Amino acid sequence: MIKLSLYRDDKRLRSQFIFGLTLFLFWLSGMALSQTSLQPSVMTLSNGLQLILDQNPHSQTTAVFILIKGGRLADPPGKAGLGYLVARLSLDPPDTDFLREFMKSGAEIRVASRGDFLLVSLECLSGHFESAMKLIYRTFSRPIFSGLRLNNLKEALKNYQKKELDDIDSRADLALLEAFFSSSPYGLSGYGHQLSIKNIKVEDASSYHQKYFVGANIIMSIVSSLEPDTIKTVIESTFGRLPRGEGFSSEFPSSKLPEKKEIKLKKETPSSLLTVAFPLPPLSARNYVLANFLDAIVGGGPGSKIWPLRSEEGLAYEVGSRLILMRGGGLFIIYLKTLAEKTAEARVRFQEKLKEIERNDLNEDDLEIGRNSFRLWLYQQFEAKIKKAELQAIFRALEIDHDLAENSLEAYLNKISLNELAQFFEEVFDLEKSVFLEIIPPESDLAVERNQPG
Repeated sequence: MIKLSLYRDDKRLRSQFIFGLTLFLFWLSGMALSQTSLQPSVMTLSNGLQLILDQNPHSQTTAVFILIKGGRLADPPGKAGLGYLVARLSLDPPDTDFLREFMKSGAEIRVASRGDFLLVSLECLSGHFESAMKLIYRTFSRPIFSGLRLNNLKEALKNYQKKELDDIDSRADLALLEAFFSSSPYGLSGYGHQLSIKNIKVEDASSYHQKYFVGANIIMSIVSSLEPDTIKTVIESTFGRLPRGEGFSSEFPSSKLPEKKEIKLKKETPSSLLTVAFPLPPLSARNYVLANFLDAIVGGGPGSKIWPLRSEEGLAYEVGSRLILMRGGGLFIIYLKTLAEKTAEARVRFQEKLKEIERNDLNEDDLEIGRNSFRLWLYQQFEAKIKKAELQAIFRALEIDHDLAENSLEAYLNKISLNELAQFFEEVFDLEKSVFLEIIPPESDLAVERNQPG
């Protein structure tokens, strides 16, 4: 293992490290992307389902990613969590024989609810692909909507809600989304909350499934060792039989700066989390790429703008940034985790560092770090079949796949100029438009809870 050390006074070493890292990322990921572009086979079945096929023979496995448009946006008012609940019901084994057959396929399946989409991912051995898809289609197309099954899943969602609030990062994300998007669907958890789950009835689940689990509202991306014609035949005979229906359409919520720009939450924890969130503009291919550049430059690890608070000043055991991307906008979040006794000093220096980042202009080194870090991230997505299937489905759903595939991705990334990046940085990184949140140990037994808007 290579150990990297950066010293407070050795600016030359730090500069050499950044330069060397940039060259390494450029060589590693640029080499891969020069031969890879988002050019899978894309077709629309007779029922409107969009099918993306990508052959990868390197392992005898198949990754399936099913994207259902709507996500949290499709949850009716007062019934947040309905979409996730219906997705789970649509994959719930009807009996033990079904479950046994599914386990024989060796398949793994996961479900998630995002701002704009419901996501279902499945991985299996290619030799069991056909049998696994037939089983999944059986429940996906004709789920059993009974009071008993619904109530069992409601209890599961309550547990997920609790885990989400117990996790310090998830709790911060929820609070920040609520701050910027208020009670709109973007500002709510995909699991809903206790009141919204209580409001959901069997007829709500059945109606949601009938409206949104239809061909015209689904994108399916498959990366497999199997021949594309083989996959197409299987999908046409299963998911190609779903009713056509209509695709989801809605206005996208936009963020609004709340009156309360500082949020303090208390949590039983030996450490503190300090975060700042900036609203992002609506998604486009350009904004998607530039947001990822900015994420790498500011909080992407060694050499990033926020890194010295950990490496040089020792005020944190973890620093970084992350993106929450949605069609109507999203959040760019920068965070610092520190021991409770360092909270006061870390808070001061964190805010000073943010002001320093805001004042200083970006340069060509920043552009290369952002570009090459994003290259590497894309390369990593292409390496794992399920990640590649997910990326292709989401790009398609966000309607940015054509822009990013006009030329090779390498050519597209190289077109991003320092001027474009600087303009995006100036638009997003504005502390006057940010919200500062901290989760710290309680000073008393009084717990601070999140509001749960309808």
